[in-house]
Amino acid sequence: MGWRLLRSRKVGVSAQDAVRQLMALGFMEIRFTAHLVRQDWQSEEPGTSLSRIERMRMIADICHNLPGDFGPRSDRERERRAVESLRFHLRGLAYDDPADRQAAEWVRAQLDAVGYGYLSLLPERVRAQLAQQ
Repeated sequence: MGWRLLRSRKVGVSAQDAVRQLMALGFMEIRFTAHLVRQDWQSEEPGTSLSRIERMRMIADICHNLPGDFGPRSDRERERRAVESLRFHLRGLAYDDPADRQAAEWVRAQLDAVGYGYLSLLPERVRAQLAQQ
């Protein structure tokens, strides 16, 4: 499959663009959530802090390897790596584990926001489930 076929057929957003967007949105959400945690601690209601910290950790886990997708000099290789990263992070949609599923749903929401057509990266069973929703 040529690298041009890896581009989203939905609106022409490349996998590299989608990964860049994931990183940008992830870093912004981590920063904003950290601000909320600080507010929780200052208000002496730290009860929600733990769930917010877990969310930040989930997003950090998603984003921490993504910059490596841009290391190769070849655009084709960068695009291939970006596609593989997206496929890897969306794999949780096929699992019953709540943590994996939550992370994959976050990735899916970000890809929907940027307009990246990721359905071809999903197993057929997952595509069928999403079509029923």
